[in-house]
Amino acid sequence: TFDRVGVTYGRGNKTTTALVDFNLRVAVGETVALLGPSGSGKSTALNALAGFVRPATGTVRLAGRDVTDLPPAKRGIGVVLQSYALFPHMRVYDNVAFGLTSRRVPRGEVASRVAEALDMVGMSAYGKRLPRELSGGQQQRIAIARALAIRPSVLLLDEPLAALDAQLRQSMLAELQRLKEALPDTAMLYVTHDQGEALALADRIVVMKDARLMDVDTAENLWKRPPTSFTAAFLGGANLIPCTVGRVIGTSALVTFAHKTVSAEAPQPTVGRADWAPHSKALLCIRPHAVKVVGLGDRDALRAKVNAAVWRGATTRLTVSVHGLPDQVIDVDVPGATTYDLGAEIGLRFPEPAGVLVQCP
Repeated sequence: TFDRVGVTYGRGNKTTTALVDFNLRVAVGETVALLGPSGSGKSTALNALAGFVRPATGTVRLAGRDVTDLPPAKRGIGVVLQSYALFPHMRVYDNVAFGLTSRRVPRGEVASRVAEALDMVGMSAYGKRLPRELSGGQQQRIAIARALAIRPSVLLLDEPLAALDAQLRQSMLAELQRLKEALPDTAMLYVTHDQGEALALADRIVVMKDARLMDVDTAENLWKRPPTSFTAAFLGGANLIPCTVGRVIGTSALVTFAHKTVSAEAPQPTVGRADWAPHSKALLCIRPHAVKVVGLGDRDALRAKVNAAVWRGATTRLTVSVHGLPDQVIDVDVPGATTYDLGAEIGLRFPEPAGVLVQCP
């Protein structure tokens, strides 16, 4: 539990605020991802839980016990860092055993628990190697094994895949998913700026910005019904189209933009935010893959001009300007390596409903 935790660095005029009024509860067996851009406070929150930094305000509790002033070694938390932080002069076995020997676990038990941890990450055959004799992915597995050897109730992972190449990252992501299933009683706090990792692993996602918690919900809810424009744009790169709200019935609304009226999902506003009022201004959140390119003569098509086309392998990302939406560009993903001339006129069709409403910032 984080209870109104705040962290500052420096003193006087050189004070930097790294975390402001952070509140979060993570349940036993739950995986929560802290997601946000660099400098948003993700790692600071993790370090406050691990005991690496002392909060200036608030308290940190583990299983109801206040651990705000407890040294890191006495918190029983497993930590995996982006840099791995393996001891270069120690063999794999001794690296994994380090936390156990520092806790004065009997030697016979150390051997069995190291073997268990190495087996969990598929590295049983590497106990006698030095870290420099391992690949990046293998070193990451050893770092995870070392964290698991102490059988922590909480496992903290600070951008653990950031230093790996794309192929290794996918492989390790699958390993972490398997590990999550194998540790049903271990709470995991996972820091990342990669939305794909957060969506793949997390039961809930905490979106952070400027040292503050912006939104927190299940991965599915944040993707389908983002509560704020920042979360909509950061999680999935949604288009946010200014619109005017018309008639609202339940959780459905008619909205108007570019002289066109479409239906949209109007989710129940969260606490502290106003209801959807007729004639109010809002943002229509729609993902790039949901917009379809059609012929200009297609019924209900919006006219648009292609400003850029970038092939991304499975899709081509078009950036287009829509007639009737001055100073507004939207992204559209089309399958494959479809070619479009810059300046070409195309038609766009929106799904039904066209998207989900997000309140203006």
